[in-house]
Amino acid sequence: MYLNTILLNTLIILVIPFIIYFKNTDKKGKMPFIFACLIYLIIASPVIYGVINHKIVQYEDADIGLGLSFFITWFLTICAFLISIYFLIKERSK
Repeated sequence: MYLNTILLNTLIILVIPFIIYFKNTDKKGKMPFIFACLIYLIIASPVIYGVINHKIVQYEDADIGLGLSFFITWFLTICAFLISIYFLIKERSK
């Protein structure tokens, strides 16, 4: 139960940079949206794989892969936040 809460919070927080990006860019059409969805899936895939693997394979010891997958996803989320803040500042300075 606790793992599902962390996963859900991680995926929700990961959406926020993409919302900031879409609010502050003037790009119209389907291609930027498709590109952003693809990037979202790429960033979210390590943690989703780690959680599915953790549910299927019952480890007797600590699951280091699960921790690393969360760490990688959180790191990429921070990178996405920094990029979205860059676009926000760039758009506000115009």
